[in-house]
Amino acid sequence: MDKQGLCLSCFCLVYRKCGNNTMYRKYRVATTISAQSISQFALPDDKNNFNSVKNNHFIEYSIEKGNSFKIEENYIKKDESEFYLFKINNNDNNFIFEVDNKFNKQKKVIKDIYEIEQNGYYCIAPIYLNNKIYSYPSCVKDNVVYSYSAIKDVIDFSAYLENSVDEDREKYDKESSKTTEEGVILNKDYFDDEEVLLIYDYKNVSIHYKTYNRLLTFSTVDNYKNTYGILVGNYYLIPKLSNLPYFNIYYKYDIMLGSKDEITLPKEISKQTYINGVYDGKLYIFDKSNLSQYEIDVKNNTAIEVGNINQEGFIYRNGVVDKISVYDLNKENITFTENLADYSSIDYDNIYFGDKYIIYEKNGFYYKVYKNYLDNPIFLFKDNDIHSLMVKYGNIYYVKDDTIYKYNDYGSFPIAIKNEFKFNYDNIFDVYKD
Repeated sequence: MDKQGLCLSCFCLVYRKCGNNTMYRKYRVATTISAQSISQFALPDDKNNFNSVKNNHFIEYSIEKGNSFKIEENYIKKDESEFYLFKINNNDNNFIFEVDNKFNKQKKVIKDIYEIEQNGYYCIAPIYLNNKIYSYPSCVKDNVVYSYSAIKDVIDFSAYLENSVDEDREKYDKESSKTTEEGVILNKDYFDDEEVLLIYDYKNVSIHYKTYNRLLTFSTVDNYKNTYGILVGNYYLIPKLSNLPYFNIYYKYDIMLGSKDEITLPKEISKQTYINGVYDGKLYIFDKSNLSQYEIDVKNNTAIEVGNINQEGFIYRNGVVDKISVYDLNKENITFTENLADYSSIDYDNIYFGDKYIIYEKNGFYYKVYKNYLDNPIFLFKDNDIHSLMVKYGNIYYVKDDTIYKYNDYGSFPIAIKNEFKFNYDNIFDVYKD
């Protein structure tokens, strides 16, 4: 199989199916898992029990206007996520919409439905309380549901856009001005105010904010591949490297404060070390030369050995915490994994986990789907030549040719350009948003 692009997102995991059976091939992914599994960010599988979760609700109602629209309304509040998710059924067509909590947890917040038919597409969008339109239309044609960004150039949505409420749309409607920082051409007009782009560059990590940039130097020599760097919460962790074949210090860089601390490992470890993943705010790495696994706690600035030839190591596998022999960790690069059996109904080549939904790819076609509505994928775009895709903060980020792109409801936009990206894209960037 071809090598799969590396994702170092705090929420993004990448898997590829092997053939038509139920086995999966895991690729070396800088994986971050919270103490709760990804399923905790999605809707409960049992809608009947959904109201038992404090502050959440699930209700069903209908809107009659020539056509009958049956609505499932989910209000979800988990950790930092707070949003509504709707399934709207009309004539056997199912449309999925998501909107942030703009209604103070009220129920039955959809009051009308916007409809338009053009060029063989049938499109709808919810109209909410006070006649506000916060969601972009979704369209169906030949039993395929399309996102707004996928068909906005073939449907005239001007009447809809005149009445919709969206403060960000203007930002994406015009071409961004360009600036150059640390050898990277940046389109910062496409950055959100609190969005930060990190780019790896041999011995430095350049950190690009909306209005300024910083530089983290971690090595005295060039290192072509970013083997050890990873974002853990608001900290970027990367070893202090030199021309020696070992290291014993990890830099901990606070993205928002710009401060740099050092975490000292209990032993010198070899450069034959790889990342297992992040669980509950702790980074786990394995040194193949010394058969030792280490836990790095960014909160407490500590590092301890948790696995060796006399003690089994730590693994988060198929959504479950477990023990693992260091000899198994040494056979292949083993990374933390979610329970993929939950998604066995999807026919995919690659799957990427986000905080609210998942993205999956089949034959170059990319779809968005929510866990509670796995039978209702939304087509986003087609592309056979992208790398290092990650799903974060309601956006999709990826590398194509010499450019890092940001994809969202408005389309796909170039945010960083550098010739190096053509050849070196694994773990080459990450994104943080406070």
